[in-house]
Amino acid sequence: MTPADVHWSTLGAFGASILAALVAVMATVINYLFFRAQLDPHVIVYATSDDRRPSIILLVIENIGKSMAKDVSFTFSKPMPQDAYGFDDPPEPPTLNKGPLFTGIPALAPGAKRIITWGQYGGLHKALGDSSLDVTVRFIGKSLLNFQTNYEVVCTLDIKSFEYTADSPSNWNKKIAEQLKRIADVLERKTISVKIDEPER
Repeated sequence: MTPADVHWSTLGAFGASILAALVAVMATVINYLFFRAQLDPHVIVYATSDDRRPSIILLVIENIGKSMAKDVSFTFSKPMPQDAYGFDDPPEPPTLNKGPLFTGIPALAPGAKRIITWGQYGGLHKALGDSSLDVTVRFIGKSLLNFQTNYEVVCTLDIKSFEYTADSPSNWNKKIAEQLKRIADVLERKTISVKIDEPER
């Protein structure tokens, strides 16, 4: 074996050891991130419709993580409306000044929620228009090594995506009209039935 052959074999062994070390580091990082995902708190804010009250839109604060979130606070990219009710030409809704989004939450357990009645499509659209609003959620949790860690999550809220859904004024008015028609049909059938069954005098 020539000196050149020894040189290249040494370089090859060194390169293989470097590659093996990189693979081991990457595997360690992936395992760490996986275990963190199983342990970290993760608080989000999102808008959803209320199945029990047609036309009402809710805000939900939820810890979808696996551990307790503490000292949860919220900041907003623009004024946050609340109690935003109305359909056609609604009044300007007030700015947030109460509730957990305003005061914060001392502790939120895994899977726990806070549900807030936000308003109706017309009132919320009056405040936000077609633009969105970012909610920055900050909270404290325990890391993989049980150290206190600060977390920050940015959630985007919008009202435009509720247009032409069950929560928008057009569909809500349509539902009211359909229900009124059903009531009128039932009353008409009842009236006809009473007249037919009415005994002769």
